[in-house]
Amino acid sequence: MRFLTVAFCVAVCFAQDPADLFNRPPADVDQALRARISEFYQDHVDGKFRQAEALVAEDTKDFFYGGNKPKYLSFEIRRIEYSEGYTRAKATVLCEQYVMLPGFTDKPLKVPIPSTWKLVDGKWYWYIDPEALRQTPFGKMTPGPGGGSSPIKIPTAGEMNFIFAQVKADKTAVSLKIGASDQVAIINGAQGTMSISIMGALPGVDVKLDRMDLKPGEKATVILHAGPDAKSGVLSIRVDQTNQVIPIQVTIN
Repeated sequence: MRFLTVAFCVAVCFAQDPADLFNRPPADVDQALRARISEFYQDHVDGKFRQAEALVAEDTKDFFYGGNKPKYLSFEIRRIEYSEGYTRAKATVLCEQYVMLPGFTDKPLKVPIPSTWKLVDGKWYWYIDPEALRQTPFGKMTPGPGGGSSPIKIPTAGEMNFIFAQVKADKTAVSLKIGASDQVAIINGAQGTMSISIMGALPGVDVKLDRMDLKPGEKATVILHAGPDAKSGVLSIRVDQTNQVIPIQVTIN
């Protein structure tokens, strides 16, 4: 029995991400954060944005007042990464919503939404890091002389094409047989960190993304495996900073 117990523990350890074993948060901390995240996103589902304001940090309230407040249909907490002694956290929440993109307007999609949280006086609050807002596909944006803000310049079509070319896939089509696997690399050619996520799902196709945040020059690997009931379709990869959608045609033979 002792041998079986040790063997079971070893198997569990190898089945987990090593980083999780040494960065596992205290149960009460994790439970408290999950409760606050759930309350915040449930307020968005219910359209109760005044209630959601109570969970916004003081230094972010102006941003919350003036920012877009999407109406979610449902949500699911998928991932939480802690830092700074469990006083800061980055959460990825899968939010079901209608996306105003060609081909997606007739049905809701579940989109991974990143959010940042910090512990203030024993309570978790949603906040926006000003440094993160200054990160652009061209690197960090710095204020002009005097530190004042200048009017926002709307990019031209040529500039938008250049921006969208910074994050790209090494191939735009994959052909799979039942039971087979393949990979697609997403490369970040921008000067700043870019975040990517998978939009929607393909019936019978298991899709895994090995990383979500890409520093300049880094790449992520999308792994696709066709199950017995796999169907052909289009897999969409979303770039958070630009709202760019990279389509990958998946054909099941």
